[in-house]
Amino acid sequence: MGYTEFILTINSSCITILIILAIILLVATRFRGENGYAAAIIVLPNVPVYIYNMSRMLGWHEITLFMFPISYSVNTMLMPLLWLFTLRNFDTDFRFRPIQLLHFIPAAVSVVIVLSLSTQERMDNIIYEMSGDDMWVGDLNTLIILFQMFLYFAAIFRYLHKKRHYIKENWSDAEYLQKEWIPKLMYLFAALFVIVMTCYVIWPRTDAWLIQILNVIAMSYLTYNSIAHPAVLSTTEEVSATENNSENTPSPILDEIQMQEICKRVTEYLETSQAFLRNDLSLAMLSKETGIPQKMLSRAVNSYMKCNFFELINAMRVEKARQLLLSPETSGYTIDSIYEECGFRSRSTFFLAFKKAEGKSPAQWLKSQKNETF
Repeated sequence: MGYTEFILTINSSCITILIILAIILLVATRFRGENGYAAAIIVLPNVPVYIYNMSRMLGWHEITLFMFPISYSVNTMLMPLLWLFTLRNFDTDFRFRPIQLLHFIPAAVSVVIVLSLSTQERMDNIIYEMSGDDMWVGDLNTLIILFQMFLYFAAIFRYLHKKRHYIKENWSDAEYLQKEWIPKLMYLFAALFVIVMTCYVIWPRTDAWLIQILNVIAMSYLTYNSIAHPAVLSTTEEVSATENNSENTPSPILDEIQMQEICKRVTEYLETSQAFLRNDLSLAMLSKETGIPQKMLSRAVNSYMKCNFFELINAMRVEKARQLLLSPETSGYTIDSIYEECGFRSRSTFFLAFKKAEGKSPAQWLKSQKNETF
């Protein structure tokens, strides 16, 4: 197989795979909001660029000229789409508003710049790219993408760190476990960006095949996890208000005896009231029900019990699940039938939480317990 046939095979295969992945994702998830962003990430910044690269390398000049402004525009959309995808998954109040279009200004500017060139200038640029180098238009496009990469990844990782910390300190809903793959996806994209840029500097012609292969890997990961972990974090508008209040309230100073007393009161309340079985239980609710100020409650749990609110409540839920699995009274229950009784919204989050605590699935754990008994 010659180089031309190799480029054609790689690009056409990747285009087909990405379109199929997007269709599978949308059909499997019934077009839910966050998955629309995922499908856009898969297709929009990639397929037009691959068509352009393929037609350029194969000498299909009419298609190349048509795709030139499109590809130089859409390849600046990936980072904004990753940012919006992150917001859509972790912010229940998020709605796409006209102001969000500001994220796509670089794409619009890129189109204007390319269209301002004459047909001959565009053709000269395309021919020059065939030598493995870029003219000023390509260099500008690369600089825009590099700037976006640093800016958006910094914003994404900061947002995810802040959101993860806040959720685990204030909420017990195990649906959060369904979203733990998203930070891993962002790390994967960041690693791929570094690989792609490094390879491009060493050998610019890798933009015609290596990027495509790496992107298919990343998009396959995105598609699989979007389907396998479909639940959305279930919080209410109380989140924003509570988050703002908690940030503005100074942290109380507690000695060990005070923290011990608070933790004792909270544990006794949770055990007697079985409040931990409510899947919407929050730190604010527990604070109100126990009469312990929210900041004091959070500080005591973190410092004295060496865990956060999320871990405390879900540990109690998993313990309840263990009791139900071993109890003769519930021996006729299936594993799937007990997750709601333990405070979990869905079977998948129950399995994730149980495996995180025990290192085994509920079925594996129950089997090991029975083997130890006999």
